[in-house]
Order: sequence, then structure tokens, then C-alpha cells
Amino acid sequence: MDAAAGLATRPRRSPNPVANRDKLIEATIRCIATYGPAGATVERITDLAGLSRGLVRHHFGSKQRLLFEAFARLADEMRAAFASADPAEEPDPVGALRTAIANELEQTVASPQRARAWFGFWLAAMSDADLREANERLYTEERERFSELFRVAAQQQGLEIDHTEAGIGLVALVDGAWNELLMEGARFGLDNAYALCDHYIDMVLRQGRDGRGGSVEGACPPAD
Repeated sequence: MDAAAGLATRPRRSPNPVANRDKLIEATIRCIATYGPAGATVERITDLAGLSRGLVRHHFGSKQRLLFEAFARLADEMRAAFASADPAEEPDPVGALRTAIANELEQTVASPQRARAWFGFWLAAMSDADLREANERLYTEERERFSELFRVAAQQQGLEIDHTEAGIGLVALVDGAWNELLMEGARFGLDNAYALCDHYIDMVLRQGRDGRGGSVEGACPPAD
């Protein structure tokens, strides 16, 4: 058998479509974090991934769909941080709240690049209906999760609180702490973020014990 015949019968190595798809998604997240949504061009994404531009259309159909899939990956990571067992079956709902918050905040410190990508996607969502809907769906799930944990905690302790408002407030507080961790560095650390969120949880439950659980506004005494 000559060399040409041997080459003809040798099996050709096929590309790995799953790996290529993953490379494009991860490269998109890095580009969004570095250049923002406007600067995350197909050329930059594919150069970073080490792949041809045609693979974007092959795997995703369009750049817009690639952006959506990259955001969906970040959203799934966030869901894994705050979601766990059924809140109604949590033996320690307050502990579950604290764990979810710690998971979310630690993501910011462990991967600031992904946190910066969130900012880029939030900006992109202002002009992209699909991204905006996906982002709101994620936030709705997080608010509902925290609200339900507050409800179960109050039920276990015989308290009356506005658990819906409590959940909304905690999500807003976690977002603020997340932003501070990303922007302030050493001046605002994880311990500060944990303490801030812990104080809020304790405040909400304390209001329930004091009979002022209808609204978190009750934390501030009325002016004389």
C-alpha cells in the first residue's frame, strides 16, 4: 500500500461541535466583560475563541442568539447560587437565605470578570427585548425564592411580616453589595457585605416579633 492510499483510508478527525460552541459562549462573556456589548464584535469573539467567524452562524444562527446563550449561561450560574431545596421543606430557611446570599456575593469576588459581564448584559438588555425578558425572569425567580424563604421563616417563628416586600428588598440589597464589592475593592469586603445582608434579615424578623412586620419601613421610628 502506498502512502496516498494509507492517507485515504485513515479516519479523518472530526471537529468537536460541543467544545466549539462552549468556546464561543465563554469568549462572548469575556468580550462583554472587557469591551461591553457594543465592543463584543463577532471578530473579537471568534479571535478570542480561536475559531472561524462562520461557526457563529453555524452554531447559533446569529450574533444576537450567541449573546442570548452567553447571558443564559450566566443566569444559570446565578440560579445555582440562590436556588436549592423547596423552601417549604427547608428546616432552616434563615440559614438558607444566608447561604444563598453568600454564594452570590462570593461569585463576585471569585470571578470579577463574570460580574463585569453582568453589567454589560444589563446595558444590552435596555435595547434587546429577549435579554430584558430573560433578565427579568431571573430576577423574578430570585425575588420569589427569597420571599418564600422569609415566609417560611416567619411561619416557623409565629411572626407576621410582608414576606414579598422583604424578598424584594433583600434582592436589591444583594445587588448593591455586589456592585460595591466589584467597584470598591478593599474598602468594602465580603465581611461588610455579609453583615449588611444579615442585619437586614434580622431587622425584618425583628419587626415581626415587635408587631411591625407589615412593612420594612417600620424599621425607622416616626419623627417627632
